[in-house]
Amino acid sequence: MIEISPATAAVCYLGATLFTILGIWLYNHYSSKKRERMPLANKLTVCEFCHFAYLDSSEKKITKCPQCRSFNRGQ
Repeated sequence: MIEISPATAAVCYLGATLFTILGIWLYNHYSSKKRERMPLANKLTVCEFCHFAYLDSSEKKITKCPQCRSFNRGQ
């Protein structure tokens, strides 16, 4: 049987734990880069009057807020 000191056992345990966490992080990091993200066609617009944020897909210069129904200038 192999005898090791408690300090050596603790170092081996911590090393194995860190190695496992690093492996999981690398797997998630590289697998997320393979996914293709779809670009948004909508533009985030904030109402000048009620400060409600909404997505606007039109290319118009003046849009209408869906909450307070006021007109806002495009940016």
